[in-house]
Amino acid sequence: MKTLIGISSVLLVVLTNTLFGEEERKEVEITAEVIKVEEIAEKSVDVNILRVQIKTQAGEIITARLGPVWLLEKDLKEGEQITIKGRLAEENQFMAREMSRNNETIQIRDNNYAPAWLKLRLKEEKCFYNPMNERLLRCRIEEMYVYKPSLIVEARVKSENGETVQVKFAPEWYFQNHLRVGDEIELRGSQVKSDGQIMILVREMRNIRAQQEFVLRTGEGFPLWQRAREGSQGKQIGYIGNKGGSSHDGQHDGQHGRQ
Repeated sequence: MKTLIGISSVLLVVLTNTLFGEEERKEVEITAEVIKVEEIAEKSVDVNILRVQIKTQAGEIITARLGPVWLLEKDLKEGEQITIKGRLAEENQFMAREMSRNNETIQIRDNNYAPAWLKLRLKEEKCFYNPMNERLLRCRIEEMYVYKPSLIVEARVKSENGETVQVKFAPEWYFQNHLRVGDEIELRGSQVKSDGQIMILVREMRNIRAQQEFVLRTGEGFPLWQRAREGSQGKQIGYIGNKGGSSHDGQHDGQHGRQ
């Protein structure tokens, strides 16, 4: 009798894993109401991503991992209806591959569930900042992503005359989501060539939507974020606030910046 019970238990476990374990790995689509929005650290790439709790029409509460807040042109708010496609991942959290709201669909991960906003550059080309090659550009952010291994945020922007340019900002933590896809910005930086394409190493910029200004590099192009976490107690020394606020102190290290 004990043998039969043991065999039955094993069969039950196998059957449960077959019916539910495989089902969990399949992609599903869920339409639900957002009831909580928070940012959590994705420490492996030094980026914060959105984690939301959603409530389905059946009353089920699901925790879903999305992507960086700067992928969204508008903030995600409690009470919104969203549709997400994805699958159940570790720790009983739903890993979203794409999210739709208000007839807008955002791809968060690719078909293999690798982050669509994270790109790998096999060879990091050294681009030296040259103040003599600075240019001023007013443009709209079309795409944003983080490059490995540098973990610097880059973007594809379109200028007022339709020119498409690659620009290089700073680590995501340095401007803490004060920049996002769809923003109109004015930037100043050094024009260089990277992988045969024009790129601008941004020294300073103004977010027209948020009316905020940032200094990312010194006049010689030295990256301010390399010392921003040292002795600043978490304060962003490059962020100079809303238009009309105090200006950056203009300190220089006397070194020519890279990247």
